[in-house]
Amino acid sequence: MLGRRASRLAPRGLPAGAPRPRHGARPGRAPGAMLAHRAIARAPRHSRRRTPRHRPWLPDGLHGRNLLYLLDLSDMNLRKFLFPFGFLLVCTGTAVTGLYLRADRLAHIPRSETSAAAQGMEKPPPLLSFATTALGGFRGIIADALWLRAGRMQEQRRFVELVQLSDWITALEPDNDDVWTFHAWNLAYNIPVLLSRPEDRWNWVSNGISLLRDRGIPINPSSAALKRELGWIFQHKIGLDSDPASPYYRLQWARQIAPSLLPDGSAPAPFSPQAARLSESARMDASVLRLFEQRFGSPIDWRSPFAQSLYWSALALENNPPARETLPCRRMAYTSLIALCFRGTLPPGDPNEPDWHFSPTPNPRLIPATQSYLEETLRLFPFAGIRYAYVGFLCDAILLYLQKNDTRTASLYHQKLQTFFRELGAGQQAIPPLDRFPETPPETYTALLQSLGIQ
Repeated sequence: MLGRRASRLAPRGLPAGAPRPRHGARPGRAPGAMLAHRAIARAPRHSRRRTPRHRPWLPDGLHGRNLLYLLDLSDMNLRKFLFPFGFLLVCTGTAVTGLYLRADRLAHIPRSETSAAAQGMEKPPPLLSFATTALGGFRGIIADALWLRAGRMQEQRRFVELVQLSDWITALEPDNDDVWTFHAWNLAYNIPVLLSRPEDRWNWVSNGISLLRDRGIPINPSSAALKRELGWIFQHKIGLDSDPASPYYRLQWARQIAPSLLPDGSAPAPFSPQAARLSESARMDASVLRLFEQRFGSPIDWRSPFAQSLYWSALALENNPPARETLPCRRMAYTSLIALCFRGTLPPGDPNEPDWHFSPTPNPRLIPATQSYLEETLRLFPFAGIRYAYVGFLCDAILLYLQKNDTRTASLYHQKLQTFFRELGAGQQAIPPLDRFPETPPETYTALLQSLGIQ
């Protein structure tokens, strides 16, 4: 018993019963270190430094504060790490808690409380309901940060990574037309040029069409800009040869929409099974297609991409678009009509058959309605570009009727061309006679317009 007490009373580092060192010094200490030792002994308990405990679960050398230094999380670095991490954790917990508390309310939320853009939908997507209701005023801040990030990725040409980022932006700002047009342009134009196979390119172009047609326009049914952008993809990307794979795009589109149309490509009867399939697959109303065919005086082959651009631009004009969208939509409509007049009819039959080829032919029955539409547009917007388009259309119409040996109709359009230039101040002899008209190059009429001050 005494030995145990003596061992406890003995200084550390000395065996029990050993004499104390002189001058009060301990083994391994200098004599002058006694004062510092006593100062530490008198210090408060919370300020004393203690020997780190041995932690067998840590590797050698990583005991105590060494682990914090290894991770660069000691002292001030630890505070710098914990503050943003804690802030992010609090924000995440707040969002999750808000979503949990609002889950029942989001399922039965009235349309008047959701975003105005979502009111045109039968049932807004859950992500849109969450973004517009649960996030509240933070939507704008997050969307601005994502826009800045999207701009940097656009400059770095990281288009594939930009797809997911654009999806987030469309969920945060569904009623912003620029968000949808930016995203659709990236899908239909920027990404396909990075690929070599036409099949891969068509997948991305089709995704851009589906984004506007199936998501953007249903959320924003009164947006003329989205309909015009969708029509532009059909007209420029698919209809014209702006892409080396454009012939493949035209064939694939004809194969995709042909089962929803009549064998000649015209509109099906309203309320028929084909009309229901057309509404589901292409978001097109068969009754509206029939109205357009009656308005322009001829059946229209809706398998043509120019028919699609005509549909969406005319649909945009039906909703009284703003002034800045009226002229672009009308320009798309009359350029689509001109294209349908001279290469808008496809061969009958099923495009999915191996012997079917995309070989368009003219549709002269659309020429009178196209002429009237161009003259109406020219009265509303007397611009130089529309004058050039009108002159080019009259010249092509004259040549087409001459090829069909319809001299009477060709003479009527030849008189319209002479009247048009006479009103601009040109002489009677400026336009060659009808019998020498095919020999005159089209640049002659362009130079004549320029000489009259039409720039």
